[in-house]
Amino acid sequence: MSTHRLRVLIFTIPLFVVALFLCIKLAAPDTYTCLIREDSEIEYMQSLFYFLAAVFAFFASKNLLGKRIFLPGVVCAILAAGLLFISLEEISWGQRIFKIETPAFFKQHNAQKELSVHNLMPVQSRIHKLYMLIGAYGAFAWIIAALAVPGSRARSLHIVNFTVVPWHISSYFFIAFFWYTVFEFSERPHPGSFLAWRDQEPVELLLSLGFLLFAVSGYLRTQPGINGWTAAAGRSAAARKDANYP
Repeated sequence: MSTHRLRVLIFTIPLFVVALFLCIKLAAPDTYTCLIREDSEIEYMQSLFYFLAAVFAFFASKNLLGKRIFLPGVVCAILAAGLLFISLEEISWGQRIFKIETPAFFKQHNAQKELSVHNLMPVQSRIHKLYMLIGAYGAFAWIIAALAVPGSRARSLHIVNFTVVPWHISSYFFIAFFWYTVFEFSERPHPGSFLAWRDQEPVELLLSLGFLLFAVSGYLRTQPGINGWTAAAGRSAAARKDANYP
């Protein structure tokens, strides 16, 4: 399979996932409810995807800093820390796995009475707008980058490649942007409506997979011989040779 066809396939996967969950919701609502319940396999998959993304971002940072490429290296390190935090948040820092008692502060201020920051009441009231912003950035920033910094994608270790989601992964972020925009400004779930708040779980699953693909993409760019690193080194060596030619 060519690189372009692989990217097109990656881009279209969210459409098939959304269609699959919609079919399950329509044809087998009880099964769908089971799939999106609290502490479901989908929630644990989200945590796993974020954790794996953190690992890939960490090793990308390690490779970049080892090559003294500091700015992209620091960006990947920050990304790794953020993804690890989200991974632990998704499973409430292992509270239900290890049967940890909820501290008094979280009992009082957490909307779900659990050990998580994103469900603290002041944070929870803004979390959907944060998802919208993250979704919009991931979905559309590549267009702005292509116009503002033409040719940056061809340079494998350019900072743009570690801060901007490529087009073939942007669909995972667009689903989140679209979903939370609809929820916030159009059709809020209510008793008897087709939409439910737990419908966000498949959307968040796709978002976590999008972050994993982005982290893997960044890690691969730091590998010798992949995505132009070797080619860039070869051009650099040729340039030095020409400069020294008598």
